Amino acid sequence: MMNPQVVTQFPQPSNAMNDRSIDNPENQVKYQFVYNITPMNLGQLDPFTYPRIQYRRSSEGDRGITYGISASISGKLVGLILANYNHHQQTAEIISFLVLPQYRREGIGTRLLQNLERFLVKIGCRQMSAKYRTTEVTKLALESIFKNQNWQLPRLNFILTKTNIERLKQAPWVYRYSLPEKFTVFPWFELSDRERKRILERKQYPDALTPFSNDPRLESINSLGLRYQGEVIGWTITHRVASDTIRYSTMFVERPFQKFGRGFALLTESVRRQIDSGIPYATAAVATENLGMLRCIERYFKPYGDLISESRYCAKELQKDP
Repeated sequence: MMNPQVVTQFPQPSNAMNDRSIDNPENQVKYQFVYNITPMNLGQLDPFTYPRIQYRRSSEGDRGITYGISASISGKLVGLILANYNHHQQTAEIISFLVLPQYRREGIGTRLLQNLERFLVKIGCRQMSAKYRTTEVTKLALESIFKNQNWQLPRLNFILTKTNIERLKQAPWVYRYSLPEKFTVFPWFELSDRERKRILERKQYPDALTPFSNDPRLESINSLGLRYQGEVIGWTITHRVASDTIRYSTMFVERPFQKFGRGFALLTESVRRQIDSGIPYATAAVATENLGMLRCIERYFKPYGDLISESRYCAKELQKDP
């Protein structure tokens, strides 16, 4: 359990927000504003976050200013919600939301969200959003809170899968597919400036499948491009999301080559290179609009997967009280 002194190391307002009692009148819940959160001191809060945010923050870079609301009883931290606020877009994304199990079903989560919404409205935020992996807790507790606070209905945006490379080695398709000689596979980091410009000019891909994200975790081992007669016509982009895990982020080949399975052949080459590297785990987050990749996950990866789950998204438009 987290030492309550961690929160008090951040500057605190002079008075608490919306104190109330639950069950035992001696147990009074104090809600406080948490601010001055930086990458340097974020580790003080990390043990009390879900999902864990220290790795997310350091890997994804600064996505705005982080604000939070804490809940404590008798000086002991029992709940915390954090959000990144983008001042220019006037939007905020919840990045962590946790109430200790023994203090759940007491309305603490609802009050944390209410206080955060009120604060964000005061500083000009126009929309809040949240992305989360579905679990029994998120389906029963988190989605109930969102519904009661008039958030939009959650929508499915990604299918998540995780597997062990040792299991993938058993899949017959890993070593079955190859590319004809007219095609050339190359490490994505070798893409030339001229080729990058050409890809952007031709724009044969949907925005969701762009190979040019700002994520600094691009994996050099098995992020691959595919050339046909000198023209880049496809890619498989991966990211190192943990020291032992590679995420398969994007797979795309241009339409004339899709029906021949060139994209899947490129993907299997990427998988083989991970197997050779010894990195043990592979994950994929497949957008629901990427029907081709969804079929690939269902047919080829699901029988060898250790985890198949969903990522959902919901949002709320914020308005100032009249």
